[in-house]
Amino acid sequence: MSLSRLQTATDILRTHTRMQEAQAHQSRPAALVGADQVSAPLALGASAVDRHLEGGLACGGLHEVRSPLARDIGAATGFALGLAARAMQADRGGRRSIVWVSDPATRGDGGGLFPAGLAQYGLDPSGLTFVEPCDLQGAMWAADEAAGCAGLAALIFQIKGNPARFDITATRRLMLRARQSGVLALILRQSGEEEASAAATRWRVNTHMSGADETYQRGVGALRLSLTLERNRAGRTGQWLLAWNPKVRSFNHAAPDPLSRTSPPAHSLDRLSAAADRRDPSEKMGQVLDHRQDFGRAS
Repeated sequence: MSLSRLQTATDILRTHTRMQEAQAHQSRPAALVGADQVSAPLALGASAVDRHLEGGLACGGLHEVRSPLARDIGAATGFALGLAARAMQADRGGRRSIVWVSDPATRGDGGGLFPAGLAQYGLDPSGLTFVEPCDLQGAMWAADEAAGCAGLAALIFQIKGNPARFDITATRRLMLRARQSGVLALILRQSGEEEASAAATRWRVNTHMSGADETYQRGVGALRLSLTLERNRAGRTGQWLLAWNPKVRSFNHAAPDPLSRTSPPAHSLDRLSAAADRRDPSEKMGQVLDHRQDFGRAS
């Protein structure tokens, strides 16, 4: 994306957020649309984590989510999307949009978002604005501009590794703009190491084995994350095992053993009903032959 097209996209985004702010102020009493609403802590839903955070994450600030290895970026992305979904769900002056800015270096081994997967987080793909600049400088500029849009629920800035250009000064600028606008700004660091930044919290996310689905034993269960709070300016750090609950759009504590189940299912996904007019299981298939080497030859 060229700089001129990026500027045009940002102008459109600013206009859209101004319209959302105006509608929110018209539909809500003045006493409810203020700094207290923006600065209210964002609870994750897991009680032990929220206690460590003194109620939840501070909205209107910067937080970092990192995956040490490229293979863990899916889990880190799931955690970031969960936080963004929680920010949209919270009553924060009608903020219903998310901006996702990606460093071009992340696209090779980071993949992209899947619309059906976003639905598991209660996110409408039409409510997400994706910005994919052609270099890191353009991505940093777009993230700064998005962090200043007061109508956004969350900004997710995905970068790869620890580029020297994205230093503590750049993160402080991003933090100040998010604090001024009230946006939940998230740095999604792919294959990154620990480093000093202006983020209020830093989370390390690793994948963890999922259990069976709660309603279908042969299916894959809910996303399970090994979550480590490495940095917390407000207090203590810690480590937990969490699972995303798509029914209530919240994080729950997960059992260490994914195969154990001491309580009935906490939720169930909407599923198609089983067909009643067919035989189950189906009949066995006949013999499968592989004649690829002789295919097309005369016998």
